Amino acid sequence: MSDDFDETILEDEERFKKRFRRIERPGFIDKAIKDHKNRITIYLDRDVIEHFKSEAEKSRVGYQTLINQTLRASIRDVDESDLLEKLLKDKRALKRLKTSLETV
Repeated sequence: MSDDFDETILEDEERFKKRFRRIERPGFIDKAIKDHKNRITIYLDRDVIEHFKSEAEKSRVGYQTLINQTLRASIRDVDESDLLEKLLKDKRALKRLKTSLETV
């Protein structure tokens, strides 16, 4: 399969808009998204964005979805019960705690 994408179209905004017109979503989709998602503006380091875009190409999932999944996983990791369980399984942390308690 040949790659027949003309990259010069990216240089001319008007040609780009003619070729890639925005398709409007039905209203019910916008309402469903609005009820569950919030639009924000956030500045991320270029290397972070490139990492997620690279992963998105591999997994065929949108990079913003991957960022959202990663943030959600980090929130779950901070859950207090999970944190306690992780600490109890972390031998290095337990050794440091033991050493710290012995000096008291």
